[in-house]
Amino acid sequence: MKLKKILIIRLNAMGDVILALPVAMAIKDAYPAVTVDFVTRKAYAPLFDQFPAVDTAFAFDQSMRELLKELKKQKYDTVIDLQKNPRSLILSAGINPKNVVSYPKRRFKRELIVRQSLLKLNAGHTVDAYLKALSRLKINPLSRRPRVELQPEIAKFGDSFISNAKFTGKIIGLCPGSKHEEKKWPQYQQLAELLIGEDDKNVIVFSGPADRFDPNLNISSDKLVAAHKLPIDRVAGVMSKCDLVVTNDSGLMHLAVALSVPVVAIFGPTHPSLGFSPLGDYDKVVCDNVECSPCSLHGEKKCKMPRKFCFENISPELVKSELDKTLYVEIPSQIL
Repeated sequence: MKLKKILIIRLNAMGDVILALPVAMAIKDAYPAVTVDFVTRKAYAPLFDQFPAVDTAFAFDQSMRELLKELKKQKYDTVIDLQKNPRSLILSAGINPKNVVSYPKRRFKRELIVRQSLLKLNAGHTVDAYLKALSRLKINPLSRRPRVELQPEIAKFGDSFISNAKFTGKIIGLCPGSKHEEKKWPQYQQLAELLIGEDDKNVIVFSGPADRFDPNLNISSDKLVAAHKLPIDRVAGVMSKCDLVVTNDSGLMHLAVALSVPVVAIFGPTHPSLGFSPLGDYDKVVCDNVECSPCSLHGEKKCKMPRKFCFENISPELVKSELDKTLYVEIPSQIL
């Protein structure tokens, strides 16, 4: 199969878009001269300026007709559909390439994990599922971990942000948000208070326009600053300066991994067995593995239990203990 121009489709969500990056990396490793383009949501498109394996990122907002007109001009010979929903199917059919390949979505197995949580099955990682789309193209991936390379302007923005904060010591990023409310661990404020109570720790709180919490976590301290409502590429610039990031099961968790920033990821109503655990060598997952978890595929359903058992035993002290274990370990530079 001769490859010249390839389009990868992954419109949302941010974590899935980042986990699709190894597919582009594998294609460029195998065929450096092949054009690899990507179509995604407008909010995520700036991230691709920090990712050299993608030549052009096309931003989808609302007008499918205009997007399809632009994509048809590119004359792709191959489309890799990593969304597999009606919209991506329409795009693939409208582009009419010679080849359309997709990935095993594992919907049944993942639903079974939710419905029969006591069995503790495992769906395998989403990255590995995406990379299976390359088997028809006879491409063997060299790496399964997403990586971004910051452009000088974005790296400089991160440096300036830290300089203005006047931090000394370790910098911990906290990401209390998530697309779905149920996935939000409720004790980030208490964790932040523990961290800034120590001489060698500072905190950056990351939040977006849709997050419904105080950007400063109701804390007034010169050791805590908010990175609020930044475009995704500038979020990456600031996050790259963190020594460690604490997140929920969210897109920012995967962004930290792609930036080679160690992660402590808190899972509650979702579970690593569904395929979205962080992939860094020094990342840690904090998950209580209660009987009722996972209770939904993406954390979109309201908890039906009398109390939120999945978060009940995950204390700020426990999370801090886990992050300290990583923070004070010297990570070899070749890992980063």
